[in-house]
Amino acid sequence: MPKPSRLLLAGLVLLAGRLAWRLDERPLTPAEQREADARARMAGRRATDYALENIREEERAYIARELHDDLGQLLATLRVDMSLLMQQPAANQATRDLLAGMDQRLLSAITSLRRIASNLRPHALDEGGLYFALQSLRHDFEERHGVACELDARENELILNDRYSTAIFRIVQESLTNIARHAHARHVRIALYRHPGLLHITIDDDGRGIAQSDMEKPSSFGLLGMRERVWAIRGDIAITGSPRGTRIEIHLPLPE
Repeated sequence: MPKPSRLLLAGLVLLAGRLAWRLDERPLTPAEQREADARARMAGRRATDYALENIREEERAYIARELHDDLGQLLATLRVDMSLLMQQPAANQATRDLLAGMDQRLLSAITSLRRIASNLRPHALDEGGLYFALQSLRHDFEERHGVACELDARENELILNDRYSTAIFRIVQESLTNIARHAHARHVRIALYRHPGLLHITIDDDGRGIAQSDMEKPSSFGLLGMRERVWAIRGDIAITGSPRGTRIEIHLPLPE
């Protein structure tokens, strides 16, 4: 009688294992069933939130490109034309003053457009990756709010796919927005480092410290958005406040 093949043997072992598992399986108690149902609902909700967030990020990226490529180029061209008109010898002083005012308004429109497009989709992410984008975010935060901000990270440890890079950038961005609005801090430190299979993120400020009641407010959309982004990629987040400031600790599993 011929010997069974390795594939057949593997199939028999797998079948035996499944049968043994089914024989050992016991019905769940009502409490265990409720817990299992709750876990399933939470997993389904997070999967839905992640899918919706991906759709939103794609829409933001599309709108940002359209603003930059179409409207941005149009405004830049108009400003060049305005500069040429100002150089015409036939223009009197009143005309030159009017054109100079229009040029300043065009420059303000271009600046606002770039800011809006950057908020929709950080151009720095596409230009230089996550490390470069975080450095740009840190510099902009210091310039706009006059708060010292330190970034402690290694560029080679932040080479991640677009999904993770965008999520991490948005998390740090939202953290800095909350600090600027509520913390009254003088110094912020952002640290990112790898541990086998994980990326650790800590964001510390020396402000007034977030209260537990603030974290539980339904209107705390910034904190809620941060949590949802972390949970969407199966990470953990902890936010603690004290009279010495607020600390945000995040642990993200790295993609394989």
